[in-house]
Amino acid sequence: MTYADPHACPACRGPIGGVDTCPRCGFVLGSPEAQRLWGLFLEADRLVAQGRARQGATAAEVTAPVAATPAATPTSSMPAAVVPPVRTWSTGSLLLGLGAVCLIVAAIIFATVAWGSLGILGRALILLAVTALVGATASWATRRGLVGTAEALWTVFLGLVTVDFLAAVAEGLFGLSWSDFALVSVIWTAVLVGAGVAIVRWARPRLDRDLITPQLAGGFAPFVSAPAVMIRLGDLGEGDHWFWAAAAALVLPLAVVAVAHRTRLRWMLWPSALLALLLTAVLVVLAIDSALGGSRVLTPSDALPALVLAAVAVAGARLVPPLRAWLIAFAVVAVLFLVGVAFDGWAWSADLDTTAAGLVAVAVAVAVLAALVTRPDFWSLGVRWGAVVAGAGVLLWCGAASTATLERTDRAGWFSSPRDLWIRPADMTITEGWWVLAVALPLIVAWLATARWPAPRLLPDEWRVPVAEIAAGAAVVTAVAASSLPFLVHAITLVVVGVVLAVVLRTARWELSIVPVAVVALAMVVVPLGGPSTAWAWGLAAVGALACGAVGLDEDPPGPRRLVSAGAAGLAAFAIVATVAQVADLADVAPEAWGVVVFGVAAGLLLLTLALDELPWHRTAVEVVVAATLLVCVVRDGDDLARVALLLTIGAVGTAIVGLLDDDRTYLRWVALGLTGGAWVARLAASEVDTIEAYTAPFAVAVLAAGWWRLRTDPESRTWTALTPGLVLALLPSLPQALDEPTSLRAALLALVAAAVLGAGVVLRWGAPVIAGAAVLLLLVLANVGPSALGLPRWILIAAAGLVLLLVGTTWEKRVAEGRALVARLGALR
Repeated sequence: MTYADPHACPACRGPIGGVDTCPRCGFVLGSPEAQRLWGLFLEADRLVAQGRARQGATAAEVTAPVAATPAATPTSSMPAAVVPPVRTWSTGSLLLGLGAVCLIVAAIIFATVAWGSLGILGRALILLAVTALVGATASWATRRGLVGTAEALWTVFLGLVTVDFLAAVAEGLFGLSWSDFALVSVIWTAVLVGAGVAIVRWARPRLDRDLITPQLAGGFAPFVSAPAVMIRLGDLGEGDHWFWAAAAALVLPLAVVAVAHRTRLRWMLWPSALLALLLTAVLVVLAIDSALGGSRVLTPSDALPALVLAAVAVAGARLVPPLRAWLIAFAVVAVLFLVGVAFDGWAWSADLDTTAAGLVAVAVAVAVLAALVTRPDFWSLGVRWGAVVAGAGVLLWCGAASTATLERTDRAGWFSSPRDLWIRPADMTITEGWWVLAVALPLIVAWLATARWPAPRLLPDEWRVPVAEIAAGAAVVTAVAASSLPFLVHAITLVVVGVVLAVVLRTARWELSIVPVAVVALAMVVVPLGGPSTAWAWGLAAVGALACGAVGLDEDPPGPRRLVSAGAAGLAAFAIVATVAQVADLADVAPEAWGVVVFGVAAGLLLLTLALDELPWHRTAVEVVVAATLLVCVVRDGDDLARVALLLTIGAVGTAIVGLLDDDRTYLRWVALGLTGGAWVARLAASEVDTIEAYTAPFAVAVLAAGWWRLRTDPESRTWTALTPGLVLALLPSLPQALDEPTSLRAALLALVAAAVLGAGVVLRWGAPVIAGAAVLLLLVLANVGPSALGLPRWILIAAAGLVLLLVGTTWEKRVAEGRALVARLGALR
């Protein structure tokens, strides 16, 4: 049964069907009351369902023990809701954990404090007895299916086994001693791993699950023994043996991984696998250090660690097919690394003036592998991935070389005059010059060769040739950046490369059209600031940005590429303004004329946008640059308000011309009015004019004119919204001073203006002028009458107030009615 029944009347619960009124009680079924009742009935059904679900869950918890007994009978015929079990930390679980910790701590204290008073036989018997007792109890808990108790007791058991083992070592049993901790830790690891595997496998059929703590004990045991073995072997003999010591230590976690994998113990597998990965990383670092830390010429002993890692990876690829591709990739990277180091040593021994010979060799090897290894098997896939990684490493070096100029520009002024047009970089960390091309060109060939690869597909085919073209341009730029050529040459190279890329990429995906614009923009930051090279670089960047923007105009219909072209137009405008500013600095233009010259050029660019009528995005980009230029010039000349007024006037003239001549930019007319107002205020402030009306009256007239125009064009508008801003701006600023001096000329003129506003409001039946004029007149009258009234004797004021109160009180109802009528009449005004 439900309360919300669409076939029952909500009032009498009688049957209904397809009617608007209940035939039994006449209740209107479409009324708001009926709809509200329907919502209440739906809420009642929801509450009933929630209550039944909660009661069913409670019944399931109460009847669960009863249902486990064969003779028990169900206490209710209602089906109990199935509640999924939630794993929580119960009080019993916490107590078990605390008990296990206490037992382990007690065993340790016993072994350290009371151990000396017992003989060796007594010690052995006590420890073995306690360990056997705990093991027997853990076995009993396991057979009874008490999972939490079994976890805690087996933890205690393994802890006691550790205590027994350490006590045996302390007594020198089995030939063990603390002096050889590495051997002790290895045997202890073997004991824990073996005990953990035996316990888990024995308990698995009895608990239908795997115990976790014995697995964790065996999995984390190599974290103690592996470092101990590594340190012990690394300290043996003379020389550097750390690679081989780490390799020997790696055997321990790998053995645990093999055992855990074979016995399907994942909680033992993951900790030991993590340690194996960490030790592998240590081996890689040590192999790199061995190859680079020896003599400049690579020797077989220096290369042996890396070769061993490569050979082990190949062997592992044969034994573990799922990891074959990754292991082969690792081996290929190791071999290519040795090739690079070997060729670098050869170049040093041959007195070649470069450190990029090894990189050239690696790049050529990558290109050969990319062109020849194209089979679809996993061995070839691993080789290809290795080539990708090695090529990426070489690209990182190319990136470091390409940014070398950015690091050198700040130091350029230390060694030469910034007035030098052909200033050269100094203190360079990378001076490879044209060797960069020998590094980059094989990588480009390798990239093009990836088109024949069945896998991996690094990028879609449509990206392949454009990316190669971008890489070729980057190679040229990097070669110049890694040379000692003047900074201006670097900037010229960037501009030329950017324009060429814009031309060759005009048919590629539109995302790639951003690259040429970015390359041209870099030409503005690779030269030292404050010299003629800066002006020339920025001017060339403006030309390059214009070229990039012109290339983007070919898109039809307009799309994202046209938007990138607009960004290039904005960059060109910025570069032009920046070039003019730099030239003005170099020409020692007077400070008071600098802002006028710079913003005058920006205003000229704004006028030129009239020719871009069919390119709205380009116009917007240029307008943003002009606005930013105005802001910078105003902030720079903020101390001289007269110059600020002149700048704002120039901006007002430019925006007004564009707004009046172009119907698509009518909003610039309002911008021109705003700039005119700002110029007016700045001019008055510069002239130290203190009359407040000189600042507010022009704006008040403009706002009132706009409100009047709104009333004229929109018959539905009212004066409360159209004229209130202008009236407030016209009357309010003068009111405080007029009230402070009620007999002054300002007060008289304000009263005349308020009376005129009131009269206009009454004649035109406009509400806002009536209220504004009456309020100002009332305040002025009170300001004039108030001092005289306050000078009268107090009894006269009190008597007058009493008479007024009596008059209002005796005719209260009439006054209320008159007040309501007045409010209604004012509300009826427009």
